[in-house]
Amino acid sequence: MELTPATAIGLAVALVGFEALDRVRYTFAARRGRHAEPDDAAPDGSRSEPRGPVPPLATDLREHVWKWSVPALLVVVVAVEGNSLASIGWRIDSVERLVFQVGVGLAAMIGSNILFAPLWARVGDGGESLAAGLGSFASLSVPERLFVAFTAGATEETAFHGYALERLLALTGNLPLSGGVAFVAFTLGHTGETWDRDAVARIAQPALMTTLLYLWFRSLPALIAIHALNDAVGLLLADRFAAPTDDAPPSESATVETTADGPAAVEPTADGSEPAPSGSEDTDPDALGWLRGE
Repeated sequence: MELTPATAIGLAVALVGFEALDRVRYTFAARRGRHAEPDDAAPDGSRSEPRGPVPPLATDLREHVWKWSVPALLVVVVAVEGNSLASIGWRIDSVERLVFQVGVGLAAMIGSNILFAPLWARVGDGGESLAAGLGSFASLSVPERLFVAFTAGATEETAFHGYALERLLALTGNLPLSGGVAFVAFTLGHTGETWDRDAVARIAQPALMTTLLYLWFRSLPALIAIHALNDAVGLLLADRFAAPTDDAPPSESATVETTADGPAAVEPTADGSEPAPSGSEDTDPDALGWLRGE
């Protein structure tokens, strides 16, 4: 296969399309005041406080709808190339084979999560950032979370494995190089508002697993199902990782009042000791232990 302008555009869209889309959407959102821009100037010329807390992009379903523009554009590129969808992995040998692949793949994903959880508990922040990222989806309903999971599976697998990996493999004939590039792009593509560096490091594990599974099955429908079901498991458990809301009853131990200049004086607990710092205690300790394999 030769590198044509259409294929070059397709590779760019597949490898960095989601990041470019996020940047464009973020820029427009900021201009609309979506990201807590200050209100209009006060009568005395000073700037007032920001409009208030802004929900993260990850929980705005419109952002997930926009993700479909990447595979849609890739389908157009495939048509311009004169290729069929089979050239980007849309292959189903049989229903029985598909069910087998999905079952084996999902078991491998969940099994590897359980197997490596104790190791990840000793790396970075021990899973706290991943738990916080999952908890941010708790505000969504169950159907909305399933939509997010299916969108992630369908759009990301089509871009990183269906198009990028297949085209790189056809161009270079080098399987490790093609898989490695797809894996790195897949992993780095999750860096953003919802997932910080520690969480992305943890996400590298399922990213590697899906890459290896795709190289084994070479079936895009199977990987879409595996990816979506694996994400659905985590998103359906998001409530366990959610931080308490303002409506939650106050803690009996102590409170920390935060001012514009930082934390204010801390009220001691009933026994005279100082309370633990806020942060990870907002997360269900049992849920965090589950993430750590404890």
